[in-house]
Amino acid sequence: MGAACSCFKETQLDSEQLTIKKETSNSRLKQEQGAFVIEIPAYFFKPAEINNSHLLILQSVLRGYLDRRAVKEKIKANSTQVRLNSGYTMQPRNSVMEIHGELPNYSNTITEAIYKKLEPFQYDAEFTDNTPRVKKGPVLLDNGAIYIGEWSDKWERHGKGVQVWPDGSKYEGYWLHDRANGKGRLMHGDGDVYEGDWVDDKAHGYGVYKHTDGATYNGQWKDDKQHGFGLEIWPDGARYEGQYTYGRKDGKGKFHWSDGSKYYGEFKDNNIDGEGIYSWMDGRRYEGTWKNNKMDGFGTFTWADGRCYKGEYVDDKKQGRGYFSWPDGRKYEGSWYNGKQHGHGVYSTAKGERKEGEWQEGKRLKWVEN
Repeated sequence: MGAACSCFKETQLDSEQLTIKKETSNSRLKQEQGAFVIEIPAYFFKPAEINNSHLLILQSVLRGYLDRRAVKEKIKANSTQVRLNSGYTMQPRNSVMEIHGELPNYSNTITEAIYKKLEPFQYDAEFTDNTPRVKKGPVLLDNGAIYIGEWSDKWERHGKGVQVWPDGSKYEGYWLHDRANGKGRLMHGDGDVYEGDWVDDKAHGYGVYKHTDGATYNGQWKDDKQHGFGLEIWPDGARYEGQYTYGRKDGKGKFHWSDGSKYYGEFKDNNIDGEGIYSWMDGRRYEGTWKNNKMDGFGTFTWADGRCYKGEYVDDKKQGRGYFSWPDGRKYEGSWYNGKQHGHGVYSTAKGERKEGEWQEGKRLKWVEN
């Protein structure tokens, strides 16, 4: 998790990676009689944390019907990717050498503050793997990270262990043959924290990701990405609860905005797409088909004052056959185009009298005699 973390940037969610840079300028390493001498500060043994996240912004613009507010212009989306900077390029080891003395202080002001808030990491029951293990003190790895914990007989990180990187990232949890596996907690150098299940250095299974800005994701992961059911909450109170597919909202879900508007229905590739219900705080409500965040297909739109439209939409506008009724009993049934009555239609008065006519861009051109 310290090497690449794509965190909630909507523009190119799949490709954006946040790389943890190794900064070793604060390392104080010296060699005495063939052994590294490093003093070990107490902070190293404090609870761990996570790195690199950015705000989540859902790609799609919800323009809505005519006066849909700019507040809906984007549905926030979070494609959080969690990856452990474990050092895949490390060569097989014939042995490991412990270092003694004071360790370099890899923490920063952000991670120091997070350390104080975290509860001590809780390991599960005893590690059940049958591989012989031995516990060692601090070991300096060839990527500059420092590891304290258990090793296999082949000198792989194996069992319980804590590792700190030069950028301040810190992982505490279980290892299996040199990779994070099982339960673990990673704090990134910028203060973001992931705690949950790991498979081969990737978030996989159930886990919770907390951003320093207060945004959180609680749910299922696969190959470092949100996958399955999850709950995302943003600092302004907006929240999404539903299905994800490799980091993107996909399937059925519920989205609540901070202003009280909400949507329940289908999502596709981070967009409102399929069947769903959108309701506004002023009482408007649309139930029907959506395409790329716009009303598109058949649907029913109602207003708080009793007006109602049932019919076809194209690109957020009434278009095709549709039926419109007013609270006083008047009705129009006929053709629509670009949001307005256009073509042949039947108008009914409040008293029930029916008249056929021709309309153009919302204006009646003439009545048609039967």
